[in-house]
Amino acid sequence: MSNTEYAPALKQIVEPWEELVARKENDFVSVNLGVLESIAAQNPDLKVPDWRFPGDNAENDWAFATQVVVSSVINFHFLNRNRDAGENWAMTDPSGKVLTGSNALLTRLNQRFPEQEDITSPDIRKLNARAEFDAFLPDIPLAMQRRELLEDFAHGLANYFDGSVRNLIESTKDADGKLRLFNEGHGLAEVLADTSIFEQAFFDTSYLDDLTFPFNKRANLAPLLIYGRSTNSETLPTFADIDQSGVIPDYRLPQAFRSMGAIAYSPKLAELVDNWKPIMKNSAEEIEIRGATSYATAYLLKRINEIRAEAGQEPYNMAHIDFMLWKMGRGLKDGSFPHFTETTAY
Repeated sequence: MSNTEYAPALKQIVEPWEELVARKENDFVSVNLGVLESIAAQNPDLKVPDWRFPGDNAENDWAFATQVVVSSVINFHFLNRNRDAGENWAMTDPSGKVLTGSNALLTRLNQRFPEQEDITSPDIRKLNARAEFDAFLPDIPLAMQRRELLEDFAHGLANYFDGSVRNLIESTKDADGKLRLFNEGHGLAEVLADTSIFEQAFFDTSYLDDLTFPFNKRANLAPLLIYGRSTNSETLPTFADIDQSGVIPDYRLPQAFRSMGAIAYSPKLAELVDNWKPIMKNSAEEIEIRGATSYATAYLLKRINEIRAEAGQEPYNMAHIDFMLWKMGRGLKDGSFPHFTETTAY
């Protein structure tokens, strides 16, 4: 069994899930700890991507970092309800290249702001005009909601960071010049999730009766991507506390865990997922999927790191484990589909 403490951002997710299970109220999703233990025992060789994909991501590191923060505002729900047309939303860019799903976002932002080291509130508001946004991401699901969240973000930037994404990122540096996720309310993950600053732009907390699940997927995602690029950057600071990151519970991770047998759905829920039937946002089914996924991710990372510590190896962080699970879920074929929920959360 595990002995070390969870980071606070993980504990906030682990504890409500454990309480739900202790009450025997997880009616739709269960976690198989035996499978997670088996995966951890393998001590897989994991890498952190630096997100240097020519033609898709900015080469300039600060341009990449600012684009990542903007992209995370609208990095949600790229699934295609009409599955016959393909699992993901797709578009063709001006060069004729077909872009699909979330991978399109950074490509389109770099086309819009090529190698630009900062993005400002006026930049975002200009992009957010109806005709501009429709040309930027044509026929994307939940387009109106995306534009509303971008406006919330632009408003927060203007009020608190002189309208500058780079100012926002750099404001989270500590005394040693390193970025922080958490720093008494001033870390990047904290600031992005702060509704008093950015209103609903990154909001992602769910409630199941008296239990609170602060998932914060998009607020956690931007720092992880910046951290990946910082691992081989000469200009971009890294995060001093990357080990404190929360989980990124998007729809690919439960797909991966389910394929491994690490989580299981009730017959009712399995019928919905396997037949691409919409699951209502904020329903018990949806919250249990994400709660179980977050718990399984936190538990797996913790157990792998305990095994690595015993072997005298360097610990992994959330960037390692999230990329492994996301890549696994994205690569699944032959009838394996993620659950379908129309939401701005993930």
